[in-house]
Amino acid sequence: MGDRNWTFNVSDGGQVNVAEDNATIYATQNIGVSVNELDQIINAITNNLSDLKEEDADSIRDIVDMAKDELEKPEPKVSRLRSCVTLLAPMFTIANGIPTLADNLQRLVDYITPFIK
Repeated sequence: MGDRNWTFNVSDGGQVNVAEDNATIYATQNIGVSVNELDQIINAITNNLSDLKEEDADSIRDIVDMAKDELEKPEPKVSRLRSCVTLLAPMFTIANGIPTLADNLQRLVDYITPFIK
């Protein structure tokens, strides 16, 4: 056996690529989350918090951030996502009178739901 050149790449999501000599690897990692869609939902929520009391807006931000952090993980924890949905439920009362905010909170719940079934 002659000299071999091995390259190992490990992505943030845990995907491992191994190449030997001059090999080229084309790989796509799908962690199950459409970040673009999730970001759109979160931006739509945060853009509609200005009419709320600061304490209520902060509560919604905290829950949304927690959901986003978990959804961006390669293997989101079902229990944490369930907690996010549970914590979001009373936020609909707070969002009453701001239809766009309520609609986007529902979009977030709908987005999370497939991960907890």
